[in-house]
Amino acid sequence: MTYFNDNSGLNYYNHFGSDSLYASGYEGNDFIWGNTANDIIYGDQGNDTLKGWDGDDYLNGGSGNDWLEGEYGNDTLLGGDDNDTLLGGYGNDTLSGDFGNDYLNGFGGGYSVEIDTLTGGSGSDTFAIGDSTGVAYLGGYDYLTNTDGSYALITDFSAADDYIQAYAGASYSLGYGYWSGGSALDTGIYTGGDLLAVVQDTTNVDFARDFLFV
Repeated sequence: MTYFNDNSGLNYYNHFGSDSLYASGYEGNDFIWGNTANDIIYGDQGNDTLKGWDGDDYLNGGSGNDWLEGEYGNDTLLGGDDNDTLLGGYGNDTLSGDFGNDYLNGFGGGYSVEIDTLTGGSGSDTFAIGDSTGVAYLGGYDYLTNTDGSYALITDFSAADDYIQAYAGASYSLGYGYWSGGSALDTGIYTGGDLLAVVQDTTNVDFARDFLFV
């Protein structure tokens, strides 16, 4: 394992080795890239950019307005304080915005099954199930054929504070069930027969109020 710690201000570190990286940026606006192994990267203070690349990585932005990208692998991203952008990439990722107004997008666009867990935390958060280029999580659960597939699990959606971002060029419908295993009904978001997202433990989801179409 390679260790990188620096508190001198603006830091750039790109780990080209094949071993795991443990990195902490401390103060300043840091740019830290992992590699093909399972990396642990802390941004700490400042507006940091952290990328895991391959492997099952753990990225923690700390304080500041941070940009976190898991890329490949089953990654865990924690935004920390302030307003953060979390991009899971390929694999089954766990994204937690924590404090602030955060943007969470777990999808990587691959052909394998991908189930991402998105938790906004406090603040007004945006959960993406698509963007201006198209719908994410296509090939998800098909209620017509009863087959599993990709979707986002949104664990703490608040109708008073949060939004769901979706591609404007598609039509959507809502359904209700117990996908997350709890005692309360969940809301499923569909396009056609594909399940794109499960909004856990709530049926209080409204297209006009809660969706941002891009």
